[in-house]
Amino acid sequence: MLHEHITEDRSPHIAFDGRPAPRALTSRRAFLRCVRTVSTLAALPGLTVACGSDAATGPVNGIPASGGPLLIDFAQGDAAFLQFALVLEQLEAEFYTRVVDAFGTSNIGAAEQAVLTDIRNHEIAHRQYLQSALSATTAQTVTPTFSGINFADRATVLAAAKGLEDLGVAAYNGVVQYLTGPANVLAVAKIVSVEARHAATIRDLLSAATTDFSPNAEDDVYRPALVAATVQANLVDKLGFLNAPSTFVQGPRDNG
Repeated sequence: MLHEHITEDRSPHIAFDGRPAPRALTSRRAFLRCVRTVSTLAALPGLTVACGSDAATGPVNGIPASGGPLLIDFAQGDAAFLQFALVLEQLEAEFYTRVVDAFGTSNIGAAEQAVLTDIRNHEIAHRQYLQSALSATTAQTVTPTFSGINFADRATVLAAAKGLEDLGVAAYNGVVQYLTGPANVLAVAKIVSVEARHAATIRDLLSAATTDFSPNAEDDVYRPALVAATVQANLVDKLGFLNAPSTFVQGPRDNG
């Protein structure tokens, strides 16, 4: 079954309110260094973003879905789901790379810069792992676009990062049910555990010392089509599926 362009209208609406947040930070860098001992991997991505300007985005941004087709054939089994994960990791790695590149003109403090740099390094490690797990012919390269994000503005960056990390966790939670290789299941488990730490850290930067670091007892679980519909807003390539999974086991929150 071919969807030349994912346009499903069930994409989660991720709100970025841009509110100022407390800037207190103590041992976040030490925390993220500890995360690296858990895994040199970790993933998700896609986000829908609004507000801000392109003044500090650096690279030229293309129009979402204006490029050529990027097809993933799920008949290929685990390899296809790793391809899907690689799309997400490329978006995440590019997002945080642009954040770090804008530090020279941004209003993000030094302590938070250290945290965001560590997260960037994690996402690059995840991207590299997935590229190495796939062959040169199956590890497709995507073209991200982040029009509308001012990477020099703290509130905009953290709000976008929150949506990105939450979506990544939900995406990996949804993908794992389709994997058959034990090594791939283990790799995804390592990645999503670190992505969840990213999500909690970003939430704490936005709302320090509150329950927002983990607002629910269970994380979301999203089917690939739902994730793809959201990711497309930040992807020049037209993301599409062949032989998309016909079944999906909902998570505890029943919203995938």
